[in-house]
Amino acid sequence: MKKLVSIIFILSVLPFEIMAQEEHEETELSLEMAAFKDYCIAAANAAAECDVDTLALCIENWEPGEYDANGIEINPEKITYNDVEIYFTEFSDLNCVDTLSENIIGMHFGFTPQSVDNWITNQCEPVMIADAHQLRDGQKNLEYTVRVLKANSKATYSTRGGDDVEMFVVAENGGSVNFSIHAVETSKNGDKVTDLADNSGSQWAQLSWSMYHSGTIEFTVENTTDREISFIIVKNL
Repeated sequence: MKKLVSIIFILSVLPFEIMAQEEHEETELSLEMAAFKDYCIAAANAAAECDVDTLALCIENWEPGEYDANGIEINPEKITYNDVEIYFTEFSDLNCVDTLSENIIGMHFGFTPQSVDNWITNQCEPVMIADAHQLRDGQKNLEYTVRVLKANSKATYSTRGGDDVEMFVVAENGGSVNFSIHAVETSKNGDKVTDLADNSGSQWAQLSWSMYHSGTIEFTVENTTDREISFIIVKNL
């Protein structure tokens, strides 16, 4: 009888917890996320090769955001890539849990259209870009942040999330990353924990899952190379 009660208890808990998947199968991304990931990969690799023509094509259909004198957004930033319109902004609630492994962006590739434009203007000569971007208001489809990790190190970040979540990481040319998430959503039925990982160790990694209630997403990016790299993290809203 005790064994039967234990089995019933275990079965009742299982729906609220998804165990870690160390080698997670490639997940599908929405049209906007997939297009933005393709843009990030193409731009990063073109910058490394000083392929100005490809860099120009990457931002051919880029419309910078417009702001009033008080910094309030009038028109959102937009890029059209592979015939897909993409609206994006910086993470509004990102916190780095362990900052010791991070470094400033400095002269690394910055991924954003502004960074691509700088590389074209300076004929692929690296230029200093700010470590922090201005946070922008407005409802857009995607949130991003550009960070730098020291060689063979990792950093963990936290943010809020809900509904169907998609995230990807793209490293600069020559970089490789592992990417994992630990998401916790709380409801009257108890906590649901989702642990997923893409440990392919390639230039990019991606994960998607569903959160039926709002909660916290803690995610870790690991630089698996022997040199310092920049990378972009993107999450849908």
